[in-house]
Amino acid sequence: MNDRRAPGRALARAAAGVVLAVSALLAGAGTASAHAVLESTNPAANTVLQDLPPQVTLTFGESVLLPPNGLRVFDPDGVQVDDGSTGHPGGAGDTVAVGLRPGSAQGSYTVAWRVISADTHPVSGAFTFSVGHASATAAAVAAPPGGSAAVAVLYGIVRALAYASFAALVGAAALLLFCWPQGAARAAGPRVAAGGWVGLLGATVGTLLLQGPYGDGTGLDTILTPGSVASTLQLPLGSALVARLLLLVAAAIHLGLLVRRLPTADHRTRAALRWSGAALAVGMAATWSVAGHAAVGLQPVIAFPADVAHLVAMAVWLGGLLVLAVALWSPGAQEDGELAAAVSRFSPIAFGCVVVLVGTGTYQSWRQLGSWSAFVDTGYGRILLVKIVAVAVVIGVAAVSRHAVHARPTPGPHVTAGAGATAVATTAPHPVLRRTVAVETAIAVAVLGLTAVLVDAEPGRTAEAATAAAAAGPVDGDLHYDTGGPGGTGTVSVRIDPARTGPDTLEVTVRNAAGDHLDPPGLEAELSLPERGLGPLTLALHRTATGTYAGSGQIPLAGTWQLALTVRTDDLDETTVRLPVPVR
Repeated sequence: MNDRRAPGRALARAAAGVVLAVSALLAGAGTASAHAVLESTNPAANTVLQDLPPQVTLTFGESVLLPPNGLRVFDPDGVQVDDGSTGHPGGAGDTVAVGLRPGSAQGSYTVAWRVISADTHPVSGAFTFSVGHASATAAAVAAPPGGSAAVAVLYGIVRALAYASFAALVGAAALLLFCWPQGAARAAGPRVAAGGWVGLLGATVGTLLLQGPYGDGTGLDTILTPGSVASTLQLPLGSALVARLLLLVAAAIHLGLLVRRLPTADHRTRAALRWSGAALAVGMAATWSVAGHAAVGLQPVIAFPADVAHLVAMAVWLGGLLVLAVALWSPGAQEDGELAAAVSRFSPIAFGCVVVLVGTGTYQSWRQLGSWSAFVDTGYGRILLVKIVAVAVVIGVAAVSRHAVHARPTPGPHVTAGAGATAVATTAPHPVLRRTVAVETAIAVAVLGLTAVLVDAEPGRTAEAATAAAAAGPVDGDLHYDTGGPGGTGTVSVRIDPARTGPDTLEVTVRNAAGDHLDPPGLEAELSLPERGLGPLTLALHRTATGTYAGSGQIPLAGTWQLALTVRTDDLDETTVRLPVPVR
């Protein structure tokens, strides 16, 4: 057996085993949802009860993790009245509850909650219910904990470091494997790859330690508590981080063999190193995608592989640029024909990466934003817009460089490099290339930072929906009625406020055909929810002035309700008019 082939074959088998093990871990992690949504509560928000219930229950649209002190209840005076016994009733992951101490205080109670979505994002909110009657509340006291600013800053730093390190590790290895095998014996490529490996290891451990305090809203003093790490391991992110650590062990072995064997390896050994390296890169990229926005929401079957492809293309392009930047500024680079040949080989790969980035980035933008207005109306959209501009500048810098190089050619045939737009000579790197690659690399660092911020931002699609729901106000409508009898035509003006679940008020104004206020012989109001088979719920109306009536009632569920108003103008003639009422 050829001794040179043995390490490559052994590495290929080992990498395949590690990737299979990691795939099992990731499969067990399940899917993550971007920002859990509160679907219902018991008691319902804004309801008025006769007695204080024994517990408060919240149900979400996905499984959530409830941190310590994540569900609290305050009485009308701002005194905490829950007993601290939080949990998931019946083991249901999407439901959380807390018991209440017996009490008889009447007024409005405030419930403050903070849970962690399966994709690691903390989500919080508050609502009120009343006992006996509604009253003023000390709601400010019940605001959910906002978390430590120091933890939030450190968490953002380690996420950015993780992306940068992943790009350095994967991009450097890809450049050596596919474009510059002899570079494995140089300093630039192996040092960048080794730095990326160390950085990614530190960022992974840092994420594992910081996620607990970040999600729970606690400080740095809890970073090493066993419960904090254990809570992270319950999330899909926890399984993904463990998988990433296993892949880093395999990557260290792969990198060692690459440095030792690649410069003198035969074709089969290089092929084994390339395939195993590609498998490790895809596996590591998946550890981000499985616990992020791509795993759930709209079209996850397409979004997940698109996100993996986006991350790998980003790493190969930007990491390769970083190695070239280091190598081109090394002593003797201007006379290094071997480096120029590596740049030539990198050119089509870089161009392909840009194509993949544009394609997958366009799809991700559509999926996460949902509308053009979200580019400027949401934080996610504005950050994404800045990222798009930065990437365009990178490509533009390369295009300007290409023009400059063609204007002052050097001897020998010209080829392109960088993002597929920078020209060099095969005999030696062109002097302009040193500056353009440095500029491209510097902007790429900013792009990585923006990527880290986007991962933690609420997608524009959900942010816009939440804003629209919050901005929605009372429902108003003017309905024409015609009972068919004499003087039986006119209009009914309706206002339902606030058109939310819980107590709502109804105001009705009746006018005749001339526009004068009219007291009809009969006026009845009913609400129904056809999609859930609920109703009709009768709303009792009382006269407040000529032609003006008021009523109130409890709307138990969100949805599009139908308000039916029956107007009777004499003993025989009546009609029913209807108004859809969106209730949130």
